[in-house]
Amino acid sequence: MKQAESHVFYAPGWHQPYKIAERGEGVYLYDSDGKRYIDGIGGTHTITIGHGVPEIADAMAAQARQLCFTHKVKFTNEPQEQLANVVAKMAPDEMEHVIFVTGGSTANEIALQVARYFHIEQGNNNKYKVIGRRHSYHGRTNAALSMSGSLFVQREDMAPYQLDFPHINPPHCYQCPFNLNHPSCELACATDLAKKIEQEGADTIAAFIAEPIIGGAGSAIVPPPGYYEKIREICDFYNILFIAEEVITGFGRTGKNFGIEHWNTIPDLITTAKGLSSGYAPIGAVIIHQRIVNTFLNGSRTGIPTFFTYSGHPISCATALAVQNYISKHNLIEQCAIMGKYLKQKLQKLAEREFLIGDVRGEGLLIGLEFVQDRKTHKPFPRSIKLTETIIKTTFEQGLVLRGRFGTGTGKDGDHILISPAFIITESECDELVSILEASIKQVTRSLNLGNLS
Repeated sequence: MKQAESHVFYAPGWHQPYKIAERGEGVYLYDSDGKRYIDGIGGTHTITIGHGVPEIADAMAAQARQLCFTHKVKFTNEPQEQLANVVAKMAPDEMEHVIFVTGGSTANEIALQVARYFHIEQGNNNKYKVIGRRHSYHGRTNAALSMSGSLFVQREDMAPYQLDFPHINPPHCYQCPFNLNHPSCELACATDLAKKIEQEGADTIAAFIAEPIIGGAGSAIVPPPGYYEKIREICDFYNILFIAEEVITGFGRTGKNFGIEHWNTIPDLITTAKGLSSGYAPIGAVIIHQRIVNTFLNGSRTGIPTFFTYSGHPISCATALAVQNYISKHNLIEQCAIMGKYLKQKLQKLAEREFLIGDVRGEGLLIGLEFVQDRKTHKPFPRSIKLTETIIKTTFEQGLVLRGRFGTGTGKDGDHILISPAFIITESECDELVSILEASIKQVTRSLNLGNLS
């Protein structure tokens, strides 16, 4: 659609036309011209069970007929209670209480507030800062942007409204910001947290927030073994809460219930959203460790205002409940692990044929590709050629929806894409995805005259 024909303000880009997505079926999208696309990013790393599942639509309609909305302070509702039971059973040990919110940004916002209230309750009124990581993204609210460290969010534009939160280097082994190698590095990326705490003053730090596997901003950067165990140790030593930001990785995306389960670590708070409802309704959640709940229950407050108008919305909760029941019924988290392994192997084979691909990484169906000029040195492409944008545009024209970002380590140069289809993807659909991607990379290599780099 041409923007001149629409009353929608297309904030992401007002100088481009937009295709109208008319319907979805499984892992495919169809636009109003009838063209079919493989939804290679599941919306935006959101759709897990695929488009057009009738059981979910039926559950939404049934709840809408029965109860659409309630007063948060006076009532709970049955879908919210049932969903909380399911989430508590899926979460790590002793993480048995849930605050439902409206999405990922609000989940991270509320987690920050819970951490602040927790420390005040303990008498540590000066603890308010949250340490984030470079190469991270936590949402569009001001607090979430303050915690984010990604280069693409243009934080400087919102600087007058930002909280001055510190950031540490990412655990990006392929482009190590410390120029070290694992395991001889002795987890310098983790001990960087202790250095930052000492620099800022431990009495000012409330929490550390990190995606277990860095998703959209880093394209599936997987920290090395032992990383989160060391992070947990540091947080405990300095009395700092660890927030596992699982907006993308939660509810099966990495082949486990939660991404943090790939390490022997239990966080204090988990924030999550996308996979909770598979995109069928807006909802997010903050999952809280029992020791934090006990602090509040034994404290001086009768409650904390950690809710929004649509928190615990009956239709959203009923939708998410139906999605999680569907996932369990069809063993889709196990299927995600199986298909993730298959797709990753196909992409590794592609990397052997295409010299631009330097790294293939990720877990489950959260897989990233990083493009480099030189595989030996891992030298990235300069930002000026916009390699990521060109590849994404080309795959879209060829019928494959992907998403990518720029920047490696601490710099803006470098290009990577993230692949995160629905858990129901088949081997033949994976093959189709890789085939389109390969043809697109070859076309871009020619159009940008990159062949002389091989």
